[in-house]
Amino acid sequence: MKISHKFLAGIAVFEFACALIHPFGRVKNEASPAPLFANIDAADPVVRIVNRSCRNCHSEQTHWPWYSYIAPMSWMTEKDVHDARLHMNLSRWQEYPAEKQVEILARLGSEVRNHQMPLPRYLSLHPEAKLSDADIRQLYDWTRKERRRLTAPPLQPGHLDIP
Repeated sequence: MKISHKFLAGIAVFEFACALIHPFGRVKNEASPAPLFANIDAADPVVRIVNRSCRNCHSEQTHWPWYSYIAPMSWMTEKDVHDARLHMNLSRWQEYPAEKQVEILARLGSEVRNHQMPLPRYLSLHPEAKLSDADIRQLYDWTRKERRRLTAPPLQPGHLDIP
């Protein structure tokens, strides 16, 4: 079976045109060197887990794989990242009011504990993002601790915080 050059050229032109279409906005243009979870109390192991398993979708420090530049896979990838950032954008953490941070941390802890995050579809292409039972416990415990810290009443002047 012989494929014509015109057919191949048509596919190339179509693919080029599709690559210019971004139904969810220019998601790839949103990049931030800001540290993830600015102003948050997180131990190094938690930061490593978040960097490995959450950053690609939930921050503006996304590593865009080759398939994210080829339509229609690019559209699906950009939609997933767009939606993920709407739920929780770690690059803009400091912009959330404390109440919103508490709400996001509660959802994060629950979804991780119930194996809802990272998404199975993402894990099929990024197995390194899979959370071990220890990772899940550590993230869950950290989200609870951080929520308590955020909701604790401020110390009164002159009050000593002695455990």
